[in-house]
Amino acid sequence: MASVSLNVNEWSQEQFGQCELGDRRRTARLVSYAAQAAADPSSSTPRQTECWDECKAAYRLIENEEVSFAAITAPHH
Repeated sequence: MASVSLNVNEWSQEQFGQCELGDRRRTARLVSYAAQAAADPSSSTPRQTECWDECKAAYRLIENEEVSFAAITAPHH
């Protein structure tokens, strides 16, 4: 049986660390936000992020044209 990592930081790095989003800072932001979202999945983005700057960064990431569903899931295919 495969082991399951329950640490959200390790999980998010494992799941999203290889995404090609046109800039390594976008990938780092995706990994960071994925960990925040996984830590509190039922909350809104403002509650998941630790401060307003992180919330704005998450919104900018989501709105970026290079950050698509295909780009985020590509490492899984």
